[in-house]
Amino acid sequence: MIYTTSTMKMAVMGDPIDHSLSPFMHGSLIEKHGLDALYIPVRVAPDETEHFAEAARHLGFCGFNATMPHKIRLLDIVDELDEKASLYQAVNTVRIRDGKLTGSNTDVDGLMAALDRQEIRTEGARVMIIGAGGVAGALIRGFAGRGVSSLSVLNRTLSAAEKAIEGIPAACALEMTRENLSVTASRSDLIINCTPLGMSGVREDFQDFSFLDDTGAFVVDLIYNPWQTALLRSAEERGLGTMNGLPMLIYQGILSFRLFTDLPVDLHEEFAFLYPLCQERLRQ
Repeated sequence: MIYTTSTMKMAVMGDPIDHSLSPFMHGSLIEKHGLDALYIPVRVAPDETEHFAEAARHLGFCGFNATMPHKIRLLDIVDELDEKASLYQAVNTVRIRDGKLTGSNTDVDGLMAALDRQEIRTEGARVMIIGAGGVAGALIRGFAGRGVSSLSVLNRTLSAAEKAIEGIPAACALEMTRENLSVTASRSDLIINCTPLGMSGVREDFQDFSFLDDTGAFVVDLIYNPWQTALLRSAEERGLGTMNGLPMLIYQGILSFRLFTDLPVDLHEEFAFLYPLCQERLRQ
């Protein structure tokens, strides 16, 4: 394909970025809708976030996605935050119009759509979140707005978990110890791993999964590569319901695609189109 100055330019930035499925996903949508557009992955180190944002502005990008570790840093870099980014205090999508960068967040709505697809009730649920990074912080605020009965956030660094729950009355922060994992899991309806533990290319994983022994919770791992992490495999062995990160990724990607292109694409129609394609891609 030959690109011109009128080609719509989109990207995803992160570090690492090789594992990202976003270029394939957005490329599939671009092809389906016959757009003159491209979507590229760009490795951007943590201290280069602002440089990339300025480059995207001056090169005429219509937008870009951000993965770790940039979602928090972008809060202070974009020109303005929309309602969702302001509420969730994390930016995973930046829309650019006339050189103006507007930060948004499609992660929360993406996960909620994925849970709704699984008919997982969040209202009144007891939710356990592992991790306290940008996506975890956004989900904490997202769940608080869905009327959960409790939110427990476990992280290796307690101070990070405490910061993540600031202003959320229903939430509590705990150090990620074996005992805290076990006790909290036994009282939870929904467990979500927001850490990179178990992800392809990351050497670390959970050291033991005994915290799943006494729970009936539905277990979500936001990782989608590998297809089934050791956490999800261990949960299935105990008869628990599970979901990997692919449905959330697809839903948030479609929402981002809407922001980039201004096309009123149907969320569920596009999900039905993308899911088998992405599933096959991951299993190759």
